Amino acid sequence: MTTPFLQLIDAEARGFAGDKLVLVLTEFDSSLWDVRAVDERVLSELRHHYPGAKDL
Repeated sequence: MTTPFLQLIDAEARGFAGDKLVLVLTEFDSSLWDVRAVDERVLSELRHHYPGAKDL
């Protein structure tokens, strides 16, 4: 997680569990994100909070 005051534009953030890459967030602008996660629970939680999200 990042601070709510951090804004990323045209950026990529990566999350690790130890040495293993488990999450990649790519932000194109403040309204368009690409989320890739190893754990389906992460994606389910995002779908819950953002019901307009679409699977690609």
